[in-house]
Amino acid sequence: MITGVTALWLHGVEVGSPMPIRAATATKTQSVRPEIRLSRVGRLPECRRRVATPSAAWLAACTEFDLVEAVAAADWLTRLGRTTPDGLQALAAQAAGRGCRLARRAAGLCRAGAESPKETELRLLLVLAGLPEPRCNPRIGTAAAPIGRMDLVLEDYKTIIEYDGDQHRTDPWQWSRDIARHEAAVAAGYRIIRVTNGRLTNPREIAETTYTVLTERGYSGRRPTYTPLWRSLFEGRRV
Repeated sequence: MITGVTALWLHGVEVGSPMPIRAATATKTQSVRPEIRLSRVGRLPECRRRVATPSAAWLAACTEFDLVEAVAAADWLTRLGRTTPDGLQALAAQAAGRGCRLARRAAGLCRAGAESPKETELRLLLVLAGLPEPRCNPRIGTAAAPIGRMDLVLEDYKTIIEYDGDQHRTDPWQWSRDIARHEAAVAAGYRIIRVTNGRLTNPREIAETTYTVLTERGYSGRRPTYTPLWRSLFEGRRV
């Protein structure tokens, strides 16, 4: 049966590389095909048509994902309606073996509302540095004057963190809409921090900028902390 990262791709979650094909068997079958990475398990996970179910595929993928990848895949599955954060937490809590500790932590960081792996990465960059957790893609404004959805919002501090992917720059309609939303948000008293793919290569600058903006708006928490885990996940990460 197909499992792990490959199965996630078949379910529409494009995190990691689908090759080599991850497969699992409960028999003594050997594979000499270089394009197949075969794992022998005591019991096959739940599957449909010889493909692991979305949640089972995610759990298997946690044996090779890092924390950011695992949360990004969990967020994506949630966005597609294939699972829920609570469902993944329950699955991870019952899991044993390699990858289960990562799965439990990743499930606890999974959030409904995230719309891209880069948004997930940006959220985790802030949260794992000890900064307040933003809400994912909430609508801001009022019924009388709606502004729209923003990527990451810290409402208590009227601060928005937006990830600007290439489509924001290359799609004229998207670009015009972004400008209008941002102008409306600023007029309503929000401060916007915009992050591009290139800016993600300097994650400390993003965390420090966010901290500075938050303190200007009443935040009294500690400065960002860059633990060994944080450094391994974000510094030098391929963008």
